[in-house]
Amino acid sequence: MNWLAVLLLVVLLLGLATVVLSWTAGRHDRLHIRLATARASLHLQLSDRIATTMRVASSPALDPASALVLLAAAEEARSGNGTARHEEAESALSQTLRAVFGDLEEVRLLCAESDEPDRSALRDLAGTCERVRFAAHFHDQLCTRTVAMRRRLLVARLHLAGHAPWPTRFVFDDEPPQGLLTVASRPPSGAPEP
Repeated sequence: MNWLAVLLLVVLLLGLATVVLSWTAGRHDRLHIRLATARASLHLQLSDRIATTMRVASSPALDPASALVLLAAAEEARSGNGTARHEEAESALSQTLRAVFGDLEEVRLLCAESDEPDRSALRDLAGTCERVRFAAHFHDQLCTRTVAMRRRLLVARLHLAGHAPWPTRFVFDDEPPQGLLTVASRPPSGAPEP
């Protein structure tokens, strides 16, 4: 009878270990799927920011020098997509956006002198800059969580990550132009305050 109790205990322990390992592997797999989705979302937001920057730079509201600088930075970011210099090109675009739209008074004047389609394009640009920052923050958080999970002893020793690539951050300057965000977040003149 003793050997039957020991056998039953061993079977229960093996079953429990299998459930724990399966749950851990499933959780890890879901983290990797969420991370891949977050990375795709970040790249989509970066592409939207490039397209919106090009649209704003093509509008007659900007002075020619600012338009050329914005177009060059946006084109550099677009051509850097998928290359080793992608992060650097996106950082340069963020810096250029801050240089052109960082001064609150200049952006107010630009919006006041622009017609509605150009003001709408500026609001769209402010929105895409904010979405880039949120997507980058979310991606970084998931990277940190996935790396922490992969470093756990059980996951590392039993190779529960399988062949999934090691999570890497997309490190770039994602700070939006504050002047543009401030002006774009206000309702158009003549519109009621919320």
